[in-house]
Amino acid sequence: MKFSVRFICVRLIVTIGLLCPGAALRLMASASEQHAPLPKEALAKLNRAMKASDLYMRDRTSRLDSLTRCLAHLPASDSRGRWEMMLRLSADYLPMRADSALRYSEMALLLAPSTGVPEAGVRSRIARINALTTCGIFTRALEEFTSIDSHTLPEGMRLDYWSAGRKLFGYMRAYVEGDVQFFNDYSERYIQYDDSLIKHLPADDPTRTFYMAERLVNHGRFSEAKGMLDRLCTTLPEEANLYGMAAFQLALVSKSEGDQTSYAAYLADAATADIKGCIKDGLALPTLAEWLYRQGELSDAFRYINFALEDAMEGNVRMRTVTIASLLPVIDEAYREKINASRDELMVYFLLVTFLLIVTVTLVVVLMRNIKRSRLTAAKLERTSEIQESYIGHFIGLCSSYASRLQSLQQLVGRKLASGQGDELLKLVKSGKFSSDQSDDFYRIFDSAFFDIYPDFLENMNALLRPEEAIELKSENELTPELRIYALVRLGVDESTRIAQMLNYSVSTVYAYRNRMRNRAIDRDNFDRNVMRIGKRKKADDDAE
Repeated sequence: MKFSVRFICVRLIVTIGLLCPGAALRLMASASEQHAPLPKEALAKLNRAMKASDLYMRDRTSRLDSLTRCLAHLPASDSRGRWEMMLRLSADYLPMRADSALRYSEMALLLAPSTGVPEAGVRSRIARINALTTCGIFTRALEEFTSIDSHTLPEGMRLDYWSAGRKLFGYMRAYVEGDVQFFNDYSERYIQYDDSLIKHLPADDPTRTFYMAERLVNHGRFSEAKGMLDRLCTTLPEEANLYGMAAFQLALVSKSEGDQTSYAAYLADAATADIKGCIKDGLALPTLAEWLYRQGELSDAFRYINFALEDAMEGNVRMRTVTIASLLPVIDEAYREKINASRDELMVYFLLVTFLLIVTVTLVVVLMRNIKRSRLTAAKLERTSEIQESYIGHFIGLCSSYASRLQSLQQLVGRKLASGQGDELLKLVKSGKFSSDQSDDFYRIFDSAFFDIYPDFLENMNALLRPEEAIELKSENELTPELRIYALVRLGVDESTRIAQMLNYSVSTVYAYRNRMRNRAIDRDNFDRNVMRIGKRKKADDDAE
């Protein structure tokens, strides 16, 4: 409910405030004051009271609703009882809802003639003057006040009359601050009624003590006022209106002493008392907001000034809304500039974080690719190492086989020659048995080594042949003569004469086998070239990954 009222009315209130630029200019001029430490404990207490403000209002409203129900249950014939209840409701509503106070005072004034109480009409008019003053309807309040002849009032009624006059002219002089003529005229009337109250109030009345202390503050006698105000604050409950007023005057005393922190602390105490007592016309909170603005605490200043404005509008305290409106534009503008600066700073941080995130993701992707390549390279190196070990093992095995066979041949030749069996030895050599055994060993070692290097050689070769010409091995890891010839071609031995020498085949046999394989190929003209590419495509794919 508060926020909806604020958003509807704030523009009008700001416009009114701009008509009194003096306060705003003074506020801006004082913005360069040296910062003072914040009264954190007092501000924390104030913040708690602000959060619980709805609870305080609910309790106060509940008591007023109870009085309203009592009024409704009083019989119409009990005019005096109803009139007294209306005056009580007007007085209780006055600090928190001025329009309700005005309504009940007018109802009491209408009922006054039927009460039988001689002063009923005057008391009702004084109640209405107080309500009109709080509402800021000064013209009607002044007319009503001047129409009362104070000399004919009973002694007890004069105190109420002087109190109403003091409040009326106090509000009016605050409203015309800056206009010397009117300000001085209203000040004289204010002091006149202030003097009357101080003179006639009982000596032990806390209100009289406050009036005297306030007078001392206005005359610059701060040390005398401080003692009186301290005594008031120690004897009054914190939610009392007089306590908040005394704390506000103590703030002025601290300011005169140059103690800015205590000044703010007393303002916070006064604002806390206003909130707890549901006082809507308090000046402490907007004054504290102004001080926080000068200290550079824009967030709290903005929050407090808006809370004060909402309270003043909810209580229909027009005088306070005008005062607050003179401060609101400056604080509001400074706060919005801070918000915009924070938003720009946040955008810079956001862009920076986004850039760093992109860089991080890019680096992670590059790092993952490098890790993958490193793993592939490591796997290839491991595979190469295994192939090299295989080469060495096969080479050593072949050398060992040849050395063993050479030793056996040497022993056989030695025995044959020693026993005079030269002719038999010659026949054995011509039979080709030795060369055949050696070729078989070579083929076995070569086939095993080649399949270690190219385990998919058979599948790749069959992929180059027509389906019906596919080759099948008789035994695992044993190449056929045709595959053995093209295994050497894949290893780079392309000349048929060299292939014949290495495999112990005749050149014509090699030509015949190669010719036969070309005739079985899908692409006869490029068959040898395709064989040379076996294994290279997979290597290229691995490198690309």
